[in-house]
Amino acid sequence: MINEKDYIKLTDVIYRRSGISIGEKRFNILKPKLEVYMNKQNYKTFREFFHAIRFDKTNEKMQDLLNIITINETYFFRENYQFEILINNVLYELDRIRTIDKPIRILCAPSSTGEEAYSIALHLLEEKYLVEKRDFEIVGIDIDSNVIKKAKDGIFSKRSVEFLPLKIKDEYFKQNGLLYNINDFLKEVVDFKVINVMEKERMKSLGKFDVIFSRNMLIYFDEASRREVATTFYNMLNPDGFVFLGHAESMNRISSTFRTRKYGQNIVYQK
Repeated sequence: MINEKDYIKLTDVIYRRSGISIGEKRFNILKPKLEVYMNKQNYKTFREFFHAIRFDKTNEKMQDLLNIITINETYFFRENYQFEILINNVLYELDRIRTIDKPIRILCAPSSTGEEAYSIALHLLEEKYLVEKRDFEIVGIDIDSNVIKKAKDGIFSKRSVEFLPLKIKDEYFKQNGLLYNINDFLKEVVDFKVINVMEKERMKSLGKFDVIFSRNMLIYFDEASRREVATTFYNMLNPDGFVFLGHAESMNRISSTFRTRKYGQNIVYQK
């Protein structure tokens, strides 16, 4: 039902709306998923489907597409060394230079199903000293409305929690069969929202942050979109704020406005 020419037309619209560059290599993976969606929506031809996407004023169909194409595989304490750098180094630096009357604000973009944002909250709770001394705010955003709903529900698979220490699982989760429910008070700690990082005004509306976690998102963008996101992050950071990227990403390749900070063998970027 969808050929490669149709696929290119569709991915071009997705790129213009979201900044996500899907690439032709994912054609064989996404083709069956897109066709299942078309059948469920009762579209008889690709032309009919494409027309509905382009002229959908509600943006609901584009949101459905974004939910289909995005990859949201994550788990608690993934690349845990970055959380340790955040807690043991970055937040103590910020604590020294930020006035005590203002919260330290942390943004997870993207947040996927919530494991990263909740991992930050768990590390803060276990560290104890900083959260007793001052307030923190954690915000998680993602382009995929389905994963934001899952993040808010706070229900996770066994695989998601497999790298958590037993003490943390016992203290902050309730096991229900093969699933793990995070404690209700933790769900109130993180504010999850459906936002596309390419929507500059909506990003601006989130306010300023001291730390931005954006791991493994920029790899899905082309160079132009990466530079745009880097500028957005820079503008959203308070002075001396930090950006954490995934191990395969580098801010130095796309922006010269950040300072490179090394903690051991690990790199973090500072405004």
